[in-house]
Parts: sequence; structure tokens; C-alpha cells
Amino acid sequence: SSQKKMNEAVVSTQRKEKEKSEKKMAILQEFREINQKRTLQERQKLLEEKLKELQEDTMVKLGDASIASPFTSKYSSVKCVCSIIRQGRCTLVTTLQMFKILALNALIIAYCQSALYLDGVKFSDGQATLQGLLLAGCFLFISRSKPLDKLSKTRPHANIFNLYTISTVLLQFAVHLYTIIRLVDAVHAIEPRKASIDLDAEFSPTLLNTIVYIVSVTLQLNTFIINYRGHPYMESLRENKPLCYSAIFTAVFMTILTFGLMPDVSSEFSLLIPPDHLKQEVFTTL
Repeated sequence: SSQKKMNEAVVSTQRKEKEKSEKKMAILQEFREINQKRTLQERQKLLEEKLKELQEDTMVKLGDASIASPFTSKYSSVKCVCSIIRQGRCTLVTTLQMFKILALNALIIAYCQSALYLDGVKFSDGQATLQGLLLAGCFLFISRSKPLDKLSKTRPHANIFNLYTISTVLLQFAVHLYTIIRLVDAVHAIEPRKASIDLDAEFSPTLLNTIVYIVSVTLQLNTFIINYRGHPYMESLRENKPLCYSAIFTAVFMTILTFGLMPDVSSEFSLLIPPDHLKQEVFTTL
């Protein structure tokens, strides 16, 4: 339908240009007749009239440029302005929440792969690939959020440098850090720290690696769910079906890995099955 409208617009433009050309030729013919039949004063008068008429035909009329603009609305109401504001707010809120999620995920990964690296925590290639795919899917579906049909009376934050954003990021990271430290201590109660750790050794599955990996992925999933803004600027988490389903799938998959319900899958991703009391503690804490 859009291609048909475009073709009609091109044909209409060509028709108008042809009419203008024919009109110019007719005026030129009249000029010739004026030079042959009229006196000098009559020639000047008629010439001025024809030139004025020609200028009016060739002059760009008011609104011609705006009609050609792709942002021009043909409606007589201000509905288009509200639509632009709604979409702009949705884009702004999506950008702000993605900055918060990126900041929290970066802090979680930094702690897991720096401080815990001294305890011999490493992720295998399969674990890193799975983690990257799950997080990439969540980021993709967040970026495809749609604005609501109704314009909200409240305005979103204009930038990320405000007390609300900074305080929420710091408080959430404090909770995540406490969760990681608590569960790592629970693992060390079962498997005490080694006296000497070879940081350059090849990856080998351990209980500490298993728990830290499950905790890391689950906490990063929580950052998506908690920091998703939803109403009043965009559709809610339940209305954003792809993001909702991907979050549920990730949560169920992490639960399966925590309880070792599918040993073959856990083995494929180099994860061990935790003891029963540790399973319950990890699941309750997360």
C-alpha cells in the first residue's frame, strides 16, 4: 500500500510539472502575440501582469516543504505531538534502565572474576557462552519495549546522574554483594579454602565455581526484572511477552541447575550438583 501511494504521488507530481510547463509555453506564446499587435504601453502592462502570474505559479507555496517532510502529520489535531512525546519518553526510560542494568551487571561480573578469582573461580567456555546468550536475549527484548497509548502526566528523569539512580544502583549492588559473600562462605564451610591456588591452572569444575556461576547469572537476571520500568511510560513486564518468557525460562533453567534435576545438562556446562542442604540455602537466598 505504501508503494502504491508513493507511485501515485510521483504521478501527481509529474502531472503538475507538465501542467506548469504547458502554462509557461502558453505565456511565452502570448508574449509573442503582444510584441506583434500591441502598442508599447500595452506591451509593458501586459508583460508585467504575465510576469507576476508566472512568478506566482513557480513560487514555492507555504507548507510545501513541510508536506515533503517525513515527520509531517496530515491530521488536523495535535495527536501526533503526543505520539512523539510518548515514543521519546519510552526511548529515554529504556536507555536509562539499560545503563542501570549494565552498571549492576558490570559490578557483579567484576567481583566474581576479580576478587573471587583469587579463590580459583573461573568460568568455562560453555558457561560464558550460555551466560552471554541469556543476557543478550534479555537486552534485545528490553530494547523492543513499546510505549503506552496514554501519555503520562509525570516526566521521567532526564539523565542518569541523579540521586535516585545512583542510590538504587549502590543499594542493589550492596544486596548482591552480600548474597555472593554469604553463599561463598557457605561453600567454604563445606570445602575449606586451599592453602595455595594455582591461578594459571586450566579450568576444572568445583563446587565453588558452580555456586558462583549460578548466583552470578541469577543476580544479573534479577537486575533486569527489578530495574524494568514499565508503566506509566511503556508496557509492563507481563505485557512485554518476549522479555517475560525469557526471564521465566532463565529462572527455571537456573533452578534446574541449582537442584541438579538434569545431571547431563549440568555436566555439559561443567557444573557440579551441590549437596542437599546447600541447594536449599542457595535457592532460598536467591
